[in-house]
Amino acid sequence: MPSSLWTHDFMDDMRMQMDPLADGVIEKLFADGKVDSVNQLMRSLVGNDDLPSNKLPAYVMEYLLRTKASVPRLDAEKLRRAQEVFELFGPEVMMILGFYSLPAAYAARRGVQVLARTGSLRNRPVRRVFETAQMVVDVMSQGGLESNGRGVRTTQKVRLMHAAVRHMIRRDWRAPWPARELGEPINQEDMAGTLMTFSYVVLEGMKALRIELTPEQQDAWMYAWKAVGRILGVTERLLPDSLDEARALTLLIRQRQVEPCPEGVALTGALIEGMKEMVPRPLEGLPASMIHFFLDQDQWQGLNVADMMQVPRPDWTTSIAQAITCVGGFTDWVGDHTFLPAKLLRLLSKDIVEAMLRAEAGGQRTHFHIPEQLQTSWNLKPLVRRPSGTHRVQDALVTDASLRVA
Repeated sequence: MPSSLWTHDFMDDMRMQMDPLADGVIEKLFADGKVDSVNQLMRSLVGNDDLPSNKLPAYVMEYLLRTKASVPRLDAEKLRRAQEVFELFGPEVMMILGFYSLPAAYAARRGVQVLARTGSLRNRPVRRVFETAQMVVDVMSQGGLESNGRGVRTTQKVRLMHAAVRHMIRRDWRAPWPARELGEPINQEDMAGTLMTFSYVVLEGMKALRIELTPEQQDAWMYAWKAVGRILGVTERLLPDSLDEARALTLLIRQRQVEPCPEGVALTGALIEGMKEMVPRPLEGLPASMIHFFLDQDQWQGLNVADMMQVPRPDWTTSIAQAITCVGGFTDWVGDHTFLPAKLLRLLSKDIVEAMLRAEAGGQRTHFHIPEQLQTSWNLKPLVRRPSGTHRVQDALVTDASLRVA
């Protein structure tokens, strides 16, 4: 859809649009009295190599087939190129997601209300980091976007999770959802904005870190996430065809949504506290410093979004990111001749990924899975892990949401 057609009136309409396909599946599951089937379905979709067709209702099987219908038509070469980018820079992508994409999303006043309503993120602040990271790993690993790839299954699962949360929020008679003010929960504009945090915002974060991608690599990254957007149920009218269109869409959504609110401030503060557990003890100031690095000079409206979200002032760790901005033009970003600040940032980003794996291995949080190939490419330390099983992170969000708003 041409970006010139993305008007405020159009986006206002998108705030009232949801996801009829996934919403219909969840409606039937609840109408049939199969509330437990929601979480059973979540566990089955990614945990099994074969579709458990004998255990799922016919309308769920139809949903699965319809949502992956576009996958065989995807350009395999573009997907491969996008996945190569992730194999090269995955740890840095994880850092960008935690310190740029998520805080930027929390700055969207109307969209963040759904996250605040579920309540669980304040108590388990890094849960969203795990959710986000796992989806990106599943999608961007080799084979993730093949017809029965893990990334397709995870995306189908997230889409149903959105519908389940939407269903429960809209039926919470104790605290009616103010749709006239906020739009419907997890509406099309908010889904498109979230998709941009995985796609365009990640590219902007890499640019800020002086990671130089070719136009072909950037195009491939956007192409892969456009495919994910289709599976997630984002309307075709909100899926950019180019990097310029993605920038225009992101800019418009930020202009419409970025606004201070207590919920966004609280979630950002909880995220920072949670991420402190993911970095070495002497670097506890790094989460706040990196958020300031990405959001002090907001490209969208000239706002200092970090200050708006009451992010603590950066300490000496801000010099790690600032040093990178002083040196540019390095294409061999993680090779033997990489300049020192980039090497340090790679070490820190690896520490975060390894901390997530350690948390999983110790049974303290959710199951987090990284394919062996990526662990080898990123030179991650080997860990003793539990036997692989189903993802629990998205199951738990549905459970927590149901406890609060069902």
